[in-house]
Amino acid sequence: MVTRGEPWSPPEPRADAATLQAFVAVARLGTVGRAAEAIGRTQPSVSARIAALEAAWDTRLFRRGARGMALTPEGARLLPSAEAVLAALEELDREAGLPVSRPDLLRIGAGDALGRVLLPAALRKLADEREGLEVRVLEGPGPRLLEALGTGEIDVALVVLAAGEMPAEGLRATSFLDSPVDVLLPPGRRPRGRLAVSPGFLKNEALVALQPDSAFRRHVEAALASRRIPLRPSVEVGNLSLVRRFVSAGFGVAPVPAVAFDPGAPGPEVARRRLSGVPPVRYHWAVRAGVPLPEAAGRLFEILRAG
Repeated sequence: MVTRGEPWSPPEPRADAATLQAFVAVARLGTVGRAAEAIGRTQPSVSARIAALEAAWDTRLFRRGARGMALTPEGARLLPSAEAVLAALEELDREAGLPVSRPDLLRIGAGDALGRVLLPAALRKLADEREGLEVRVLEGPGPRLLEALGTGEIDVALVVLAAGEMPAEGLRATSFLDSPVDVLLPPGRRPRGRLAVSPGFLKNEALVALQPDSAFRRHVEAALASRRIPLRPSVEVGNLSLVRRFVSAGFGVAPVPAVAFDPGAPGPEVARRRLSGVPPVRYHWAVRAGVPLPEAAGRLFEILRAG
């Protein structure tokens, strides 16, 4: 076994797949004509491949007779190995078209925002459709999820990408959801008669925010910076559940992705208002380019896009 970093040179086999196919076809069918018809080649092409193989191996494989081609003892000895090589190549072709994960296993990565409401609901619907489905969810910030995707730890990553931002080489991403931005307010801080608040509302407010490695925080910071409004949190926390708890406790107001909160879900009491003037945060479905996915993943994508 060659380990990474050790000197290695590729093997140089003297027989390719097409030549082995010609050898096996002639051996099984007994004539060059029948073999050529079976594998879709001309008789001169098959004869030339047999002659080249005998020369490369320095071994006579067939006895030519009036009734066709009969294997020599040496040819009969080599035939099982040639058939095994072709069978292994056929199995390799089949494996190359299959996903890394089992058909009944879905491995997906998501951040806190989608993992709270949207993703569990979508996975519940998918599990109801597909008996025996197993789900593995990796939660973390976008860079960690894209790293896990690239190394094959997960098959799909649901991440926020800024406008024009591309995932790493070998990955591709498709947007599937735009979520408005809301502001959570403690029970005593409800702007009366307003359905939405402007970014200027945040200027003089104590802010509760996600930590700087959050893609959502960077999205909000960029939007506020374009209006010359700095985002200076008085409290930074690691997930949206804590954001809600600190807002409820009166530490400040908090911009949050609307998709992260079900208005009817139990939890600390807070008020919600739409934050106008801030673009929706865009969520992407990221996968490894050129890699087949489990069928269940495609169905999950449909469910998520449908909302």
